[in-house]
Amino acid sequence: MTENKDLLRKFFAVAAQSGDNTENPWTAVDKDLSETIDYEYFTEMIQLIRFFYRTEPIVSTVVNKLVEIGTNDLIISKNRMSDNEHRAFLFIKNDLLQFSAQMAQEYLLSGLVAPEVGFGKIDGKVLLANGIKKMSNLIVPKSMYVRDPVTIKIYPSIIADKPSYFVKIPENMVEFIKGKGEYSDGKKNEELFKLIQSYYPEFVAAVLKGETEVLLDTYVLRRKYMTDNPYPVPYISSVLDALQHKRKMRRMDYSLMDKIISAILHVKVGTDEFPVTESEEDETFISTLKAQLNFRRRTNADVEKLFQLLTSHVVNLEWIFPNSEILLNNAKYDDINLEILFGLGFPQSLITGESSRSGTSDVEMSLVSPIKTMESFRLEIIPILQNICYDMAEKNGMKNAPLVSFAPINLHKFSDFLAALTQLYSVSSLSRTSFAKYLGQDFAAEVDILEEEVQLLESKNLPMFGEAPFSRNPGDNRTSPDNTSTDPKETKTKTKTDTNTEKDK
Repeated sequence: MTENKDLLRKFFAVAAQSGDNTENPWTAVDKDLSETIDYEYFTEMIQLIRFFYRTEPIVSTVVNKLVEIGTNDLIISKNRMSDNEHRAFLFIKNDLLQFSAQMAQEYLLSGLVAPEVGFGKIDGKVLLANGIKKMSNLIVPKSMYVRDPVTIKIYPSIIADKPSYFVKIPENMVEFIKGKGEYSDGKKNEELFKLIQSYYPEFVAAVLKGETEVLLDTYVLRRKYMTDNPYPVPYISSVLDALQHKRKMRRMDYSLMDKIISAILHVKVGTDEFPVTESEEDETFISTLKAQLNFRRRTNADVEKLFQLLTSHVVNLEWIFPNSEILLNNAKYDDINLEILFGLGFPQSLITGESSRSGTSDVEMSLVSPIKTMESFRLEIIPILQNICYDMAEKNGMKNAPLVSFAPINLHKFSDFLAALTQLYSVSSLSRTSFAKYLGQDFAAEVDILEEEVQLLESKNLPMFGEAPFSRNPGDNRTSPDNTSTDPKETKTKTKTDTNTEKDK
């Protein structure tokens, strides 16, 4: 017994040294987590996160819903600007929204967002078609994108919250810029080179000087980070182990599927009472049976679902399939899916519209975590959008710039939400501006629209409000129930006459 134990110890020791982790799928992951997080590790982690974002439904659904709900709409307030200037910023609203969604997505996937904005001119004809008058041209952000975080290196400094960000320039980009629009294979795109040179002249100059890493002087978003490392902790990093575990479970299912697809057809010829002999008659019978089976393999199995095989009573055909019970049992994924959702802090009710058990969850409490996640990246993105508006106003010689904010996130029942706002407004605890803002409207803009509508109705001699049941027509002098006129002019005249009569008396 002692010798057997010693042999087992030696076996496991050799297996551990050789890195064989077949019995324990978590060994390799634990080893990776113990390593120092540097640029190479961060790059590999980002590539793994992107892989699961493309292939894992839970990850893609959670990230997409957070981005879509968090970047629902932008409110661009007027802020002492003229109507024409305000329309100029409304012209780029959709572009800012798309840019916001791109930044939010990268913020959740990698935690490192390096935005780049390039300005260009818009022709006056395009502006006039969009209601922007008295402008021959307009300088707007024409190129807005987020750098690939894999190309960014972070160097810590004495001030922990002020690290240095350097961009690793790809070799193909260096060759393209040094070739002034010519790729390494000889193809040319001079127009693209001119655009890059006009939008990012400092970057082109640095590449031409031979620099391979360029210091980023733009505002960089960095998600939560730890004191021992400058690189951010991605939103999905906490569930990578669970995702790898689930993927291995799927590989097991794929292996079983392959075995089921390649099932065995067992053909048994002969019985104890009628054995197969080496006679000419039995040889002919077996040859005929083989020919029929070979002919079946040459046919299209997708078209021919039923195959007719002519045999005698001594032939027995039997299909042999592997055990598929574990393949058909989807409950094995329930625990791992629940662990992934716990790690992401996302309620199941926002994915499927229902909880795992009816009547056992508080929807209001389950929404706290995703709302806080969305608010975190909204607070980071707004300063970037605001700076874009400041730069645009300065480049176009405008004195003022609009104030940019996201529309409120409303994940409550609309009836309860509206009732609460109405109650606050009725007791003068909420302004008209805030009331409109919570409903996704800009009160100042709505007042301007109402003013235009009133002027238009007056010019067309139309009533301000539509007719209601039993309402009187404009100019129709009806009498009240006590047979007195309701016309203000008649009432005023009658009052004056009655007063004179009283004096005469």
